[in-house]
Amino acid sequence: MKILIYQPRVSYYTGGGEVYPLQNARFFAELGHDVTVLTVRADYIEECEYFTKFCKANPKVKIAYMDLDDNYRDIYAETPGVNWERWDKESVYVARLGYEYMLKNKFDIVTVHCILDTMAVPFDQKYVLHLHGTPTELNYLAKLLLPKQKNQLAVSKNVANGWRELGANPEMRISTNAIDDTVYMPAPELKKDKDLLFVGRLIPIKGIQYILKALRLLKDKYGLTPTFDVVGKGPYREELESLTHELGLDDQVVFHGLVSPEFLLNAYQTAKVAVLPSYIKEGIMSTLLESAACKLPAITTRGTSMEEFAKNDENALLVNPEDENDLCEKIYKLLTDTEYATALAERAYKEVKSNFTWLAKAKELIGIFEEVI
Repeated sequence: MKILIYQPRVSYYTGGGEVYPLQNARFFAELGHDVTVLTVRADYIEECEYFTKFCKANPKVKIAYMDLDDNYRDIYAETPGVNWERWDKESVYVARLGYEYMLKNKFDIVTVHCILDTMAVPFDQKYVLHLHGTPTELNYLAKLLLPKQKNQLAVSKNVANGWRELGANPEMRISTNAIDDTVYMPAPELKKDKDLLFVGRLIPIKGIQYILKALRLLKDKYGLTPTFDVVGKGPYREELESLTHELGLDDQVVFHGLVSPEFLLNAYQTAKVAVLPSYIKEGIMSTLLESAACKLPAITTRGTSMEEFAKNDENALLVNPEDENDLCEKIYKLLTDTEYATALAERAYKEVKSNFTWLAKAKELIGIFEEVI
């Protein structure tokens, strides 16, 4: 099968909506398919490390570029990942380039990862739209485009339900995020010398501020002062650092920013608890699955897609969204009852190995593509 993955952002930005298509590309290629990733390139766009390493490690995946001139420079001067308008502008303005590429190069199937990106797909080209998160409301263009989307895939039931409420196809399929279990794995020989770990973008909806407030409560209520490693970058970092200082947690919290894959793996393998209290309508977080693959017990949020993997008191602990008091109690439980924490982690590990590997998901998606074609 000849597959095009159309994702303009994947060359310079790393998030769930970028990791997902790249990992799909890798395993589609390993299954013997002809795979091309189409993304943007310009001298004013800095290629991200994840993409660079992916290209070197996966020579079977072809990379095609939409080369941008100075007319696009103002879009890329804006910080990505802060608001939807920034993404929407990019989708609209690069669509012509994607369209021209697809007119010249025919594929059995095209995968698209943002609803406005469908504007780049010619009418006679078969494609599947992957929906990675649910917006609170649709803009004018999205409202026009949504009724035309027949072949839709959501990365969780929660995301699918959110889109259905906005008018999407009620029969959309589900294909969740997954992990590379050849990379993320336990390391029992390493000492668990770090306490708490967060991995993700530093934006308010990821809930990091509530972890910091829970740390203050742990100190005041129980006299516990666990270490907290924050891995990731984002526009909220300065405010989080200020809050850390205000709460008197400077000796406990370390902001690492973006890190190497080797550092990240070690962080998962040497931490005692992953705390991932996102309350956004997104798919099952890759960080939750990666934690499970490393046998790291996790705390995450009720009322989100995470419940499609995390079962409270079985393979994780669930907290109420935006609730530092609940977080405080759940962190205390896992840090002080290591036998219980280990049992949660073991069950999460078995679940992720059975049902959430990229190879299994790639095979599932190929079956869906064959139906669409």
